[in-house]
Amino acid sequence: DYADDNSGTLVGDLISMGLDQFTSAQDVKDFFEAHITDGISADAETAASEVLKVAKNWCSSGCTDQSANFLASIFNHMNGGSCSSADEFCGECANRAASWFTPKNNNLPCCVEDVIQKGIDAYAYVQENYGAAIYDAAAVIEAGLSEEAVAEARAIFNHMSAEYACVVSVYSENKPQNC
Repeated sequence: DYADDNSGTLVGDLISMGLDQFTSAQDVKDFFEAHITDGISADAETAASEVLKVAKNWCSSGCTDQSANFLASIFNHMNGGSCSSADEFCGECANRAASWFTPKNNNLPCCVEDVIQKGIDAYAYVQENYGAAIYDAAAVIEAGLSEEAVAEARAIFNHMSAEYACVVSVYSENKPQNC
């Protein structure tokens, strides 16, 4: 059993907690009915509608080709020196990404910027409206984890937060001004 074989790891502990909590389809249904309010459902419907609008606009504006060209160009530029894997963005990869923007004709496509801004707005909305509930849920989950799994989760969170900060820094310094 994977959960037992990986007890004390973040994934193993989470799987074990899930298996303990949910023993039937009815358990899953009851859990969602207890935690998904009408407000959450309405927000999810609004979000789904917005995602559909963004996707339709993405396709109709030719953003797939624009973003593919952008990504190919910036990743080709980043690949060199000690930047060989974007999973470690901070440091050399961030520096190389920032230098790609130095010629002012290298820009993030406006259609990608629009998606990024919608994501930032959605994140702020979720934090404002559901941040306390998310924090409470995280505390409940943490209470069910082993010390090793909590340490692993914190290390992952800290690493992801640092990498995210580097991405935000490069983005903030180079976001398009004419979109």
